[in-house]
Amino acid sequence: MSEKEIIGGLSVAVGLISYALYLWGIYRRTVRPHVFTWFIWGTLASIGFAVQYVEKGGPGAWNLGVAAAINFMIAGVAVFYGEKHISRSDWIAFIIAMGAIPVWWMTDNPLWAVVIVSAIDIVAFYPTFRKSWMKPAEEGACSFSIGAVQFLLSIFALEKPVLATVLYPVVVVSMNTLLVLMLLYRRRVLK
Repeated sequence: MSEKEIIGGLSVAVGLISYALYLWGIYRRTVRPHVFTWFIWGTLASIGFAVQYVEKGGPGAWNLGVAAAINFMIAGVAVFYGEKHISRSDWIAFIIAMGAIPVWWMTDNPLWAVVIVSAIDIVAFYPTFRKSWMKPAEEGACSFSIGAVQFLLSIFALEKPVLATVLYPVVVVSMNTLLVLMLLYRRRVLK
């Protein structure tokens, strides 16, 4: 096995730990995922995986392939056990994010596709940020922290680390980190 394959495998393993902790929190009813966010993340991870695959991302792309499948699974679970209060602004964020996907589809340039996907990802975080601001105990800070490490590792596993393959994982690491910092801040303030 090459060094990239080892790091890619480690990225997937760390991701599986992160998702297992998150699913455990859902099972225990301490975590309530927002279906819109997780559905969009599943869609974006699928697109990101496709771009990384086409751009020869190698083992660095494995993480997004696994993430796509599990994000869709969490979205399905969220329908039954997730956040039930869907605000108007959540719908707006969902429509904007999903409406931007056809723009990605029409883009022949992988870099522009990743820029669009990264922007959509930032919008997709909105429902979870909004819910978590009000109910910070209902989101898994530990899972998102581990998730940041998972995506950071995937960057180092990329065979061809160019902007088109690196940008989306960097955005995910940044947004996960921001969410964790906000959760910790809000938990402290509301304590």
